[in-house]
Amino acid sequence: MYGTKVATKGGWKLVEELSPGDQVRTLDNGFQQVCRVATDCIVVPSNETNVENLPVRVPSHAVYNGRPVWLMPEQGVALDNTKFDPAPTNIPVSLPVVPARVLSGIFRITSDTPSSYFDICSLFFDQDEVIYIEGGFRAYCPSGRFGSRNVAGNASYEVIGGEAAAELICKTAHRQDISILANSLGALPAPIMEHPIIPIRPIRGNRRPGRPGRPVAMI
Repeated sequence: MYGTKVATKGGWKLVEELSPGDQVRTLDNGFQQVCRVATDCIVVPSNETNVENLPVRVPSHAVYNGRPVWLMPEQGVALDNTKFDPAPTNIPVSLPVVPARVLSGIFRITSDTPSSYFDICSLFFDQDEVIYIEGGFRAYCPSGRFGSRNVAGNASYEVIGGEAAAELICKTAHRQDISILANSLGALPAPIMEHPIIPIRPIRGNRRPGRPGRPVAMI
């Protein structure tokens, strides 16, 4: 949805500011280029009450978000299955993807709508990817290059629904562990570096004086 920040090679950027070719931080495949951006305007009828059709509102500080975050009801969100003890035996993958609408009711998350109409922006990649968005959510983005087959990546994601998704959400609510739902990376506003920063060791004899065990600077 417009106004949501996405973790990119240059730091956190609004989703509507991204273009094909921009590098976005993915969960399993490093930085990957956006291959397509789709925008649309959603109109919500004034009498709509079905939670399956309503966006999902994540209030401030419900997870790692400092301001409210909106998710579309069918937006896939990857859960960390390894946080459960024992892990559900009917979910074979460590990061199952559930539709955001099933999150309504846990961690103060509700089904609502920001207005009667609003813009959304969807990102697509050459292969299925999970990316970091504001709040630390791991958002599932399907492959979306027209006329091409999905490229095999370093990870596969299984979109689940029905009773399996409901069971996961029930377990998440019972454990009250937001790390199942979101990653603390979402609380970091700084750019994400592709390579680690290695501090340079001072030249011998020129270290800061006055500290025990350090040589005195030569004058």
